Amino acid sequence: MFLLARYILREHIGPFFFALTLITSMLVLNFVLQAMRYIIGKGISLQVIFEYIVYNLAWIMVLVVPMSVLVATIMAFGRMSSDNEVTAIKAGGISFYGLIMPVLLASVVLAIALVEFNDKVLPIANHKARVLKKNIQNKRPTLSIEPGVFLEDLENFSMIVENKDELGSGIYGVTIVDKSQHSVWRTIVAEKGKIEIDESSEAMIVTLENGEIHEMNFRKMESYQTVHFAVHRVNIPVENLTLKKSDETFHNDREKNIGQLMGDVLRHQKERDRRLELAASALSDEPAMMAQLDKKFQVMANDFFLQSSIFEKINEWFVRINIRDTAAVIRPKAELPDDIRLLLRTILKDSIKADSNVAILKNSIGRAVKKDSLQIIGLNVLQDTSRTTKIMTSQQLASNLSSAANYQRMIDQLMVEVNKKYSIPMACIIFVLLGAPIGVKARRGNLGLAGGISLFFFIAYYFCLVLGEDYADRQLLNPFFAMWFPNLFLGMIGVVLTYQTASERTFGLHGIFFWIVDKLIYPIRRMFNRGKVVS
Repeated sequence: MFLLARYILREHIGPFFFALTLITSMLVLNFVLQAMRYIIGKGISLQVIFEYIVYNLAWIMVLVVPMSVLVATIMAFGRMSSDNEVTAIKAGGISFYGLIMPVLLASVVLAIALVEFNDKVLPIANHKARVLKKNIQNKRPTLSIEPGVFLEDLENFSMIVENKDELGSGIYGVTIVDKSQHSVWRTIVAEKGKIEIDESSEAMIVTLENGEIHEMNFRKMESYQTVHFAVHRVNIPVENLTLKKSDETFHNDREKNIGQLMGDVLRHQKERDRRLELAASALSDEPAMMAQLDKKFQVMANDFFLQSSIFEKINEWFVRINIRDTAAVIRPKAELPDDIRLLLRTILKDSIKADSNVAILKNSIGRAVKKDSLQIIGLNVLQDTSRTTKIMTSQQLASNLSSAANYQRMIDQLMVEVNKKYSIPMACIIFVLLGAPIGVKARRGNLGLAGGISLFFFIAYYFCLVLGEDYADRQLLNPFFAMWFPNLFLGMIGVVLTYQTASERTFGLHGIFFWIVDKLIYPIRRMFNRGKVVS
């Protein structure tokens, strides 16, 4: 049995590393082509470019390893099936479960190693890659001029061009605004020009041809000068002409290990619960106001799942409302809009009748909603404006609930990253359960067939993963379910296919799935055979 396990694993080693090299090369090439737009022309050394690629290899490897497992499994079992080795092994008394067990154990070891890689290596590599990318982009920022877009990174200067050469030296339809003198506004317009970089003086020299200089003195508004020129040079001071490596201490969610992420989660949970306690205490301190709020105030909070008894206690006082019933708009991460704050002050002073307050507030809120498309957290209009404390209490309640919702949103985003560090490595195990029965069914061990079948599952898996991450970040799905759904879905299919192959029977929906797989295999196999005959 040990010799058989070693033989099966040896059959997977070659296809695994071949697929790993091939897929990694394709993704690296695609990454390099995308990165060239902010690397070319900046005088970056090959060492820095190589360093940048190596740092980004970390996240590429996390995606490529599960892909390679699926390709290798289909290729290995497909070749063994085509040579009738699977049939011979079964005839020797070893079931299909025993046949895939060594590969499953190897995939478990690989998944554990990938989890450690995600926790220890990936965050550091992501951080270094982001910082290095920022440093590269900051070097010679003027070379990132885009036609039709104002360049505002220049001190005391702004520039826009209609077109430029591919190499970035020639520019056409140039407009430069010189703001170096506070009392004089100078605008330079030219048909074309050329950019030169002087690293010794850290300046950008723009040589302009066939243009005009329009100058206006704000101290003497009646004086307006226009100067025509054939050739004019503008020296613009520019920083960061040489690559300067910074040591940035800030780490985003993808640059933290599991311990750091869970620490942030605990801190956000404490702050969320503290906000909910403040909201609950505001209600419990005044029983009369609780009844009053139940009738006259309704707060629509963001959707989130809170495992807190505090929220359950106050939830009965807060229900969803429509925009038309809204009396205050609160930005999740900002203060009240100025026009609504002014109207609230007017109400507190009792300078307007209550009936008119309702109409004015609703009209203002309607304009604010149409203008900013804000997320609404509203309060029903208080008809009786005699008690200022009630209004202030309602605003505090809305503010605390809004803060709690924001903390819950950050918790969900952190939990997405935590679950992702585990779910993607577990795909190695899932793909073994998928690849082994499909390879036996395909009875071919070539790369074209394995790659064609694997591509279908790659697209399905990573589409669900990306979509789930987006939905979880927007609090439309639970983070755990969003990150583990692709594994659960494909895992169930893999278990069914493995059971069918081991029991040598197909039925129901399982048979339909194998029929779909067969229809997918047949055209790929026919294309491969056609190419083989021609050669």
